[in-house]
Amino acid sequence: PTMRVLTEEDGQSFTLFKGLVGPQHRIEPIPVSGRVQNGVIPHALYEIEQDGRLNEVIFHRHEPVINERAYEGWQATPQRVPEDVTVEIFFVVDAPHHSRFSTHQGLLGYLCVMINSVNLRFSAMTAPRIKFLVTGADISKNESYADLYPYNEEYIYDLKTLRNLMGYAYENNKKFGDPDVVYLMTGREVYTVINGSFAEGQGVGYVAGICTYQKVALGEDKPGLYSGTYTLAHELGHVLGAEHDGQEPATIGHPGALSCPWDDGYIMSYVNKGPSHHHFSSCSLKQIQYVVSRAGEVCWAVKSRGYVNGHYAGTLVPSVAFCKGEVADRDATIDNITVSAATCKVRCVYYKPYQWNTGRGYSVTRRHYYHRDLDALDYMSCQGAKVCIQGRCIVNPNAKNSECEQALRAPAHPKGQLIAAQTVALEVTRSHCSCCCHNRATPIHTTRMHDYIGHSRRGT
Repeated sequence: PTMRVLTEEDGQSFTLFKGLVGPQHRIEPIPVSGRVQNGVIPHALYEIEQDGRLNEVIFHRHEPVINERAYEGWQATPQRVPEDVTVEIFFVVDAPHHSRFSTHQGLLGYLCVMINSVNLRFSAMTAPRIKFLVTGADISKNESYADLYPYNEEYIYDLKTLRNLMGYAYENNKKFGDPDVVYLMTGREVYTVINGSFAEGQGVGYVAGICTYQKVALGEDKPGLYSGTYTLAHELGHVLGAEHDGQEPATIGHPGALSCPWDDGYIMSYVNKGPSHHHFSSCSLKQIQYVVSRAGEVCWAVKSRGYVNGHYAGTLVPSVAFCKGEVADRDATIDNITVSAATCKVRCVYYKPYQWNTGRGYSVTRRHYYHRDLDALDYMSCQGAKVCIQGRCIVNPNAKNSECEQALRAPAHPKGQLIAAQTVALEVTRSHCSCCCHNRATPIHTTRMHDYIGHSRRGT
């Protein structure tokens, strides 16, 4: 592995290892509550899932899910379920994420575009049809909900943050407009604890929490790159009632997902085998139908104005920026980018300089080449006039429309500069143009949440 020796402010040095320790495992330092003796930092070994090529790896990312919720007050059987249900979603965006946007409109437009891709994934729903509507975003500097790793605030602990977020959303429910779902979009690295061990995370949410006190979820995202779209769709699947594929029902009457194998690789699985990773399984659709149909008229009612249609991430993110953001190595230079029409995978070929001393008074520099294959964003070009949509290269179904693209390409702030703390309500006008967001709200400062203990049970 790569070894790095760092020095603390008090002069004490310690060692970090990060890299491969064999064809099946990698090593990384982990967030811990304390440091052991002699300056040694605890590390964790992670199993690498191979896809047949040693230099291409997909890391397992664990996500604990809180499976139980109270169904009291819900309809035992659905009555007069509307054909279309609009789920109003309000975002809480932390400083590491929202500080990367120079305007409120840019941030809100970004969230709208992510929801456009989520709506694509929910478009298979029937009876009722489901569409998400962004109703606003809390961009306060107040992060009382966040449980940060004390020695590195770039890490956020998922379960405790989720419980804190539940109280934060409850306390600010009126201010947020009484949304059906509240989602924390974090620019930090999410970590979790599984069987007493630290592990990487992506997100977490309460199953079937829609329109209840437990209507919250969270997920990480690299601002500007839409990297959290899968996590957002996955967690909203949980909040609307879907268990992980392959799981038994957590409550009596709930359909569960036992008949849909985990290895089929749909959205409610971590396995990525291609297009299915961008679609819900039949089990997920049945579970969401079951829960949303019983949510009741108060939940089905639309309390906010707006309409989202049109633009998608693949039309807004330059391919070079996409690859550089995903490779995330300052020493790497992007050399070539291709999109496979067969798989809708983006191959990012890059190189890093390697220099060594010959021992004869001069050094030699060579380029070492690498590549990563990544899922294409929705509406990335893949072959001529075709675009990738949900993992498939198809003819672009939408007419050309670039009217709002410039508004959505929000420039980033200089590092460390934060936009003002406030809650921004969102109004999206009905038109052919997605996310022409008009911010007509009066800024309001958020307040610190009170201590509130949520009564819920952890799932396994």
